[in-house]
Amino acid sequence: MKLVLAVDEACTNIIRHAYRGETHHPIEMDIEARGETWEVRLRDYGTRCDPSKLKGRELHEVRPGGLGLHFMRQAFDEVVFAHAPEKGTLLTLRKHRIPA
Repeated sequence: MKLVLAVDEACTNIIRHAYRGETHHPIEMDIEARGETWEVRLRDYGTRCDPSKLKGRELHEVRPGGLGLHFMRQAFDEVVFAHAPEKGTLLTLRKHRIPA
């Protein structure tokens, strides 16, 4: 459930920040399981984000919004933002499964 919420938050952030609330732009999603790693890649073509400036709000601040990055970092083992070659951002979320 945490993984689904984190991916939903990532998509919401793409619409809100990369596409500035416009909902008709594409978001490409690839999901892949390789060995013990599960990976989700989200690609947008909007305004690029500066990964060094991405900060979620403090958890003790009770108000709506600002927790998407926190959810992503809690649910996944790796959260990587990269600038796409032309424009936009490629977000890679990785979860390492614990062997049974």
